[in-house]
Amino acid sequence: MRVALFRTACGALLASAIATVAARAVQAPNGDGSHPERLPYAFSNFVWWKDSELQGLLKSRIPGLGDEIAPRSPMEHKIHDVLIEILKEKGITAEVQSIEPSTFALTAERAPGSPPPAIVYSVLSPSILVDKVIISGAPENVAATLNERLQSREGHEYSSGQDWLVRSNAQEDLYAKGYLDAEVEVEHDLPRLSGNQFLVNVLVSIKPGPQYRIRSITADGGPLLEGRDLSSYFTQKPGDIAGSGPFGRLAGELRALYWHHGYADVEIQGPPVLDRPHAEVSYHLTVIPGTLYHLRSLTIHNLAPEQEQRIREVLGMKPGDIFDGTAVNDLYHKLGQDALLTGHGFTFSPVKDKAAGQADLTLDFYALSDKSSVTVR
Repeated sequence: MRVALFRTACGALLASAIATVAARAVQAPNGDGSHPERLPYAFSNFVWWKDSELQGLLKSRIPGLGDEIAPRSPMEHKIHDVLIEILKEKGITAEVQSIEPSTFALTAERAPGSPPPAIVYSVLSPSILVDKVIISGAPENVAATLNERLQSREGHEYSSGQDWLVRSNAQEDLYAKGYLDAEVEVEHDLPRLSGNQFLVNVLVSIKPGPQYRIRSITADGGPLLEGRDLSSYFTQKPGDIAGSGPFGRLAGELRALYWHHGYADVEIQGPPVLDRPHAEVSYHLTVIPGTLYHLRSLTIHNLAPEQEQRIREVLGMKPGDIFDGTAVNDLYHKLGQDALLTGHGFTFSPVKDKAAGQADLTLDFYALSDKSSVTVR
């Protein structure tokens, strides 16, 4: 199937797809949302030891302790008590807490480089604050941006769970300037007592590597746009210093287009291919459409019969139709424009049968007066 008027249709679909629907129309979780039987445990701000050292101390004092523990178990409480003992031996009277991951943290897709869900132990008091963020090895054309971005951590509570975000932010700024091989390490120095709190410096060490230039950049729009020249969407061209998002808005518009036409599993890929000896990079964007889905069933909860009927009308999609992944996002906007539906929000949970190419969609409605926000579980 070919799509005419690509630019106009795609732009409209993208606007729909990226609408701020998440606050009120969110995808509900699959499964029962229960915690795993066992989880790893981690440490947020025990800055006097490396995590491996502290784990070794715990294992030497708690018989049978491994690398994972059961949530809300006696072992979780035992670790808490022993951590207080270890701190007291160091002359620190501390309050310690453990926090188990939320259902959202357990089920959501993790950001690249972020730590896995764990039971995290933290020192609540005394406070442990970031004094300075010290950056070393940054190229001159990135140093000012990095300093401005990372110094926002100064004066705030230190948490090693945020080190991955510091690393990610630094890499983002480096990649935007063409340093595609940049390596970033984040650690802290030794804590020092200042009044009734402890201070640490966050140390960001950078090995930037070479600055890459673009050798080539191409895109294949997949079966819906076979043979189309998509280069007008690119924000960079051969010879430019490599930067972030060389394909511009193209990936988002392609995704919206394929969702609209029933390809709910579409993948848009365009990884950089590095020629390290010549410090050059090539990009080629490809579309893997995946399964074409049709709507098999539509279930609506918590509405009066006349409201449910109106939803079926304004959704613009009925059983047997191609499953339009953007229609649910569009529905959010339509609610506020209809007197019968205004004041309502919803969560949604599509269940896809890949083998059959079918999707079952459930919409769970609620009155906005009952929920100021919806948590994605």
